[in-house]
Amino acid sequence: MEYFIGLDIGTSAIKGVLISISGEEIAREKINTSFIENLNLNIEYDPYDHYSDVCKILNKLVNSVSNPSEIKAISMATASGNTLLLDKNDKPLINIISWMDGRAASLDVNELNLDEVHEIVGWPWPRGYFPLAHLLWFKENKPEMYASVQRVCMNNDWLYYCLTSNWKLDNSTATTFYLQNQVERKWHKPYLEALNLIEGNLSDLCRSGELAGTVTEQAAVDTGLSEGTPIVLGTFDHPSAARGTGFTKPGDLLLSCGTSWVGFYPVEDRGIGLSQKLLIDPFLSPDGPWGVMFALTRIDVLIHWFLDKFVYSQYSNITNKNRLFDDLAAESDPGAENCLINPNIPIDELLESKELQDSLISEYKQYSPSIITRALMEMTVFKIRSKIDQMTSAGIKAERIAMVGGPSESPIWPQIMADVTGLELNMINGQTAGAVGAAMMAGIGSGYFENESDAFEAVGGEAKIINPSSNKQIYQSIYDGYFQRYEKTN
Repeated sequence: MEYFIGLDIGTSAIKGVLISISGEEIAREKINTSFIENLNLNIEYDPYDHYSDVCKILNKLVNSVSNPSEIKAISMATASGNTLLLDKNDKPLINIISWMDGRAASLDVNELNLDEVHEIVGWPWPRGYFPLAHLLWFKENKPEMYASVQRVCMNNDWLYYCLTSNWKLDNSTATTFYLQNQVERKWHKPYLEALNLIEGNLSDLCRSGELAGTVTEQAAVDTGLSEGTPIVLGTFDHPSAARGTGFTKPGDLLLSCGTSWVGFYPVEDRGIGLSQKLLIDPFLSPDGPWGVMFALTRIDVLIHWFLDKFVYSQYSNITNKNRLFDDLAAESDPGAENCLINPNIPIDELLESKELQDSLISEYKQYSPSIITRALMEMTVFKIRSKIDQMTSAGIKAERIAMVGGPSESPIWPQIMADVTGLELNMINGQTAGAVGAAMMAGIGSGYFENESDAFEAVGGEAKIINPSSNKQIYQSIYDGYFQRYEKTN
């Protein structure tokens, strides 16, 4: 039998799936990311521990087959946008800086024309987050250390290097680096010059699906894979999940629900993404659509702050927090007794400001855990509905939705999504959609499948459909009130 491995290197967890060429899922594994945090909102993780965690996942998946040589290729989807600096021997000088890291959030950027950033790199200026901002911060605040840097990468090209000894990076994940001219698919020299970098300090840019290299002798020992196994360049995580759900055509909307909730639309015209200030991914271009994304950035952090303060603190010996979340939300009716939670609370301010925390505690302490949990689910879906309405007004219309990530496996949340949006909801590959998309890329890059359509037909699986219920009209009325309160002037 022939198998492929797909990895989903997410922000908070690493997931992996082992899939046969006939589409059978043989095994899946998951391990949480081990962050190093401090009171200054610095969020990092150790590069060697990161590689070790990937090796642990791979070893477990490899042990699910009788012979490692049956695994024909590997690829990975990555929630990139993280920063790693290395010396002349390719040894890390620092920990990997997470895209969520706040040290550069107040950076005064005067080296760049920020008006042109979006058109060049595909993403708008991120207010001090992501590698371009991290690098400017190190250049300004750690000049002696920065002068010793000989290579700059993200966590995904670091992992490719650890596995193959080659420095390669795909154009999709390179978008979050903020150093690539996305249309030309080349490093943008003016930004490199502003950072005192040259192309030789960076990985070679390649298209998704090209070969990064093959597993080295040492990586074979580390992972249990056969030496010489092909490692195929993957994509950013949300376009990978779109591949893993078969949502690759205009009219499709993928909702990828993790640390951030992201809406991913395939579109024919890159320009519409620029006009609407959306995140843009190369996706299937030039032979197919681009991908555009809106994001509820770090919404999961806001949700879990509320859960920790108003729900979990009231229960002892919780064995399954997700199940408790679902069970409590099921006890409350649509509308959560008119409890509306503001989705626009500044998350960094919330984490730092005791005054804001006390204000929210005073406002919401009147509600029971079941009402709070239902209100949190509805808050998130109402915000998604508002974004969908904005996209529709801009000419980007969704005809169907797929929902992936942890919340997609809730027995409550997906039905709320269908009822609030009024759209058919496709449930397919749940928490493993990104990894399945990566496995598809492994098959394409190693020559087993011709393209995404061919790969999805072979290994994608079949969707469960959730249609809007009779609660659709009830939610329309509730949403109108929510929109008037939180969205109309936002």
